[in-house]
Amino acid sequence: MGAAAATACTAALVAGCASGTTGDQSGTPARPSVSVPVSADVTAPAGPVDRTAPGAALSFGQSAYLPANAFRPAGQLVMVTPTGVEPGVAGDLPESVTDGGTPFYVHVTFTSLVDRVVDVPSVVGLAGSPDGRTATRSVDPPGGLRQCVQTDPPKNPTRGQSWATCFIAVADKGVDVNRVIYWAQTTTDPADDYKATPVVWSTPGTPAASSAPTS
Repeated sequence: MGAAAATACTAALVAGCASGTTGDQSGTPARPSVSVPVSADVTAPAGPVDRTAPGAALSFGQSAYLPANAFRPAGQLVMVTPTGVEPGVAGDLPESVTDGGTPFYVHVTFTSLVDRVVDVPSVVGLAGSPDGRTATRSVDPPGGLRQCVQTDPPKNPTRGQSWATCFIAVADKGVDVNRVIYWAQTTTDPADDYKATPVVWSTPGTPAASSAPTS
């Protein structure tokens, strides 16, 4: 498992930090400014791991073991460690990216659990969320955006090798994105359906979700 959740930069967790904002004039609710770790210092387990079950509730900085390829749920697993969500402002990005919404920057670290990679890990299946159930729209950050830097995985990552990346969660005005979910519909079995019961990362003390997931 990864280190305990952190919303402030600590040497044990981060390689760098991104400064949060408190909101903007477009109607996004203000929340305390945060320093979001842009990467996690984690160690892969020595032996085999079980896939993290749907509905798991984790803190930012804790790791889940999830399908490296959301479209191949029975394939290789990867260690997924979101470190936080940084509020942005609409002016950070062109209208063609935000489409009238407000951006939030989701920072996540992947760690390889295999010596020979078949399923290349990606952020597909991950999303920002205001409630732990509803997924916001995810977009790739444009080049040159300092607040959110997308990193390609290494060509041949070895077991235990980590890399940090970022994606943009775009929410409607007035909606605060303060969670990350894994909600890929990897199976039709209700007992193993991440879309029905996502894995949720949040800051400790964040109220539990009460609404049903959207389709």
